[in-house]
Amino acid sequence: MRFAMVRSPLVDHLTFMNGCMVRVPFRELVPAVSAAGFEAMTCWANVWRHALTRDGFDLPGMRALLDDNGIALTDCEVCRTWAPSAAESASGKPLVAADPHEILSVCAALGGSTVVAIHDTPDGLVLDRDAEAFAALCDAAAEHGLRVALETVPFTTIRDVASGWSLVEAAGRPNGGLVFDVWHHVRSGCPDSALDQVPGSRIFTIQLSDGPAYPRNIDLMAEASTPQGRMAPGAGEMPVSRLLSLLRAKGVVANVGPEVTLTVDGGALDRERAEALARELHQATTSTLAAADARSAERLEYRRAELRGAER
Repeated sequence: MRFAMVRSPLVDHLTFMNGCMVRVPFRELVPAVSAAGFEAMTCWANVWRHALTRDGFDLPGMRALLDDNGIALTDCEVCRTWAPSAAESASGKPLVAADPHEILSVCAALGGSTVVAIHDTPDGLVLDRDAEAFAALCDAAAEHGLRVALETVPFTTIRDVASGWSLVEAAGRPNGGLVFDVWHHVRSGCPDSALDQVPGSRIFTIQLSDGPAYPRNIDLMAEASTPQGRMAPGAGEMPVSRLLSLLRAKGVVANVGPEVTLTVDGGALDRERAEALARELHQATTSTLAAADARSAERLEYRRAELRGAER
């Protein structure tokens, strides 16, 4: 049974983020995501590589599986070596990253719209150099009809919205934008006012999660890797509804969905268990979006009442 699609003004596609189930094979994940009620998903490099090298798929076959299950592919994740010094230090890094050529080719073949990039270099952000490199990545993506969304991660070298937007703005490419991850934003300590500088149209993807109000571990990567640290939206103490209301007020329309930690080791799940967990995340996500929409409506009515009072 397919669920009615979410019609929150924020949502372009209600999207299952692959980071929730990084070790579920593509052949099992796509039907589970569809049955849970999502209309789209993202794909990590280790997942598409497993499908291509272990499960007998080619890219047209993967696209056919998506189409057969009514699932759109939105984002492919993640590109790291676009930044010059990151490319020089890439040896020994996790296999969840892909170089620009691979990720652009796969994303285009699977019908995606966006490639996700991170900035994680040994020498930090060098704005002029890295803006030029990001512009080159955007230009290469444009040749495939794709966008590039920079994800700010508090344990990488672009850790917050302010520094992320400074790079995207300096690059000056219309198909460059940001991923807004609620957990990353809260843990970065960046003030919400940093969002004022970012045009709503340049936030391409919103990743929803929750967690304790304050970090339980000084190692944020370790905290993000536990179910107690990175929870389903609505299960923790982070101001998720408030942040979504701010984004809605900016006119953001994005691919929106959960990005949470379900198991400590990202352990493999069979299709039945994957579908059950995906259904839980669908419910948590739609409830959170409904709460944010209600908050926005209350704020709008309050503002209207203020204006009516001022006119008297």
